[in-house]
Amino acid sequence: MKGSMRILLAVLGVAVMVAVTVVVVIMPIRQRAAEDRAVIYQRHEELVKLQQVTQRISDLKSEIERLERSLKTFEARLPEDRKCDEVLCEVWKIAEANGLTPRSVRTSPAETAARYSFQPVTLTLEGKFDAFYEFLTGLERMPRITKVRQMQLAKTPRTEGEVQVDLLVDIFFEKKP
Repeated sequence: MKGSMRILLAVLGVAVMVAVTVVVVIMPIRQRAAEDRAVIYQRHEELVKLQQVTQRISDLKSEIERLERSLKTFEARLPEDRKCDEVLCEVWKIAEANGLTPRSVRTSPAETAARYSFQPVTLTLEGKFDAFYEFLTGLERMPRITKVRQMQLAKTPRTEGEVQVDLLVDIFFEKKP
């Protein structure tokens, strides 16, 4: 029995060595490999996110450039403060050219915003409705930025097809530094 006991002890010793090797060497290696795979996966996701952000940044740069060009276009349409009278004269000429009779023009104090100011002007016009429509399209075609903020349209009792219009028009101009 001594021989079989030796074989049994040798097999048992090899089994213990294999178990110890698995527990001490292989299991920690597999655990580190799993942790490394998780870190690699996480870093890969971060890299994908960074690539998406980089793409958006380049898209934002082109969008900012486009918006800056648009802003320059609009700023070019803003007259200087001292040219507001000229714009008001243009509005008056458009009204007269379309057969409207300007009854009154009143200006209010200029109001300021972030990069521009505007001069509110109250106009009272009288004439044919079709002429008033042409006046509005002429106002829209002006090279300067104007905005009709308020409009009251009333039929005149004297003549059919004639209207009296009260307009509150904002004339935009460059903000004084």
